[in-house]
Amino acid sequence: MTELFGQVNKLDPDKGLVTLRMSDDDLHTLQKYHATNNQQVLSVIASDDNEPTPKQRRFAFALLNDVWLSQVGGAWLENVESTRRHFYGMYEYYHGLDFGEFSLSAVKGNKSDTNEFINMLLDYTALHNIALSVKPLNELETQEIAHWEYQCLMNKCCVICGKRPSDLHHLDTIGQGVDRRKTNHLKHRAVQLCREHHQMAHSLGVETFLQREHLTGIKIDERIAEVHRLNTK
Repeated sequence: MTELFGQVNKLDPDKGLVTLRMSDDDLHTLQKYHATNNQQVLSVIASDDNEPTPKQRRFAFALLNDVWLSQVGGAWLENVESTRRHFYGMYEYYHGLDFGEFSLSAVKGNKSDTNEFINMLLDYTALHNIALSVKPLNELETQEIAHWEYQCLMNKCCVICGKRPSDLHHLDTIGQGVDRRKTNHLKHRAVQLCREHHQMAHSLGVETFLQREHLTGIKIDERIAEVHRLNTK
């Protein structure tokens, strides 16, 4: 049995028909199941717009597994479940929630808390150089990408793949012949990229690269400038 997800397009109660919109991957999986057993039974679970999405839950659990595999932490790394309980507890503590109040489930959870929880996990992975099994930019909701961009600049890990070493990549043209060491870098946009993705950005051009990777860039502030030893005068 496998779990697939889709958005309801049309309901026809008279005929007992439901039309779903599914991702290419899930549709391909469904087609494979149908090819081997055309009498298969599907289980349908309804959810509303405020519940954590399946994509959010998958990403959060993938990050928890990555942290556990890294073994960067304390005694709570005994297994994936103890790792989950640790971060649930941390989230509840820092957000003033009662014990057991936070959840990623469709019954108890909500989208906004889940997004903040994912950001907390990403902050931890960036700070401790933990290898990620999935690319955050493919998983994050649009409004959450800027947080990851900022953390990558602060922790010097590639915003695309999370790898180190990486370098700050300027998105705004400073000017031909201008010495960057003497330029005030504040408010210039930048992203953090490893060598491979740095080369990709140059070959594609700034705007094409940003659109392809769903990035906007972060304006350099005093904190970023200090981490990267950039001139601010």
